[in-house]
Amino acid sequence: MVQRTEPTVRYVSVEGPVTRTESDSRERSWEMTARYLPQEKVAEFVEYDRTQLGEHVVIYMQPEHWVSADLGSL
Repeated sequence: MVQRTEPTVRYVSVEGPVTRTESDSRERSWEMTARYLPQEKVAEFVEYDRTQLGEHVVIYMQPEHWVSADLGSL
């Protein structure tokens, strides 16, 4: 599930069977972080992510059901 609350509440949830799992890697963390943060903040976040947030696992799944909503202003 992914959710945001500002400026409006929106969410999406996906269900389906897990097809495989893998250990995370520094390269994968870098790739994912670079999608969402400005380039100058990626290295600092990846360092924090890898040293402070514990073990990460990558989960692959076959999506079967999607639910999403935009609840507008509450």
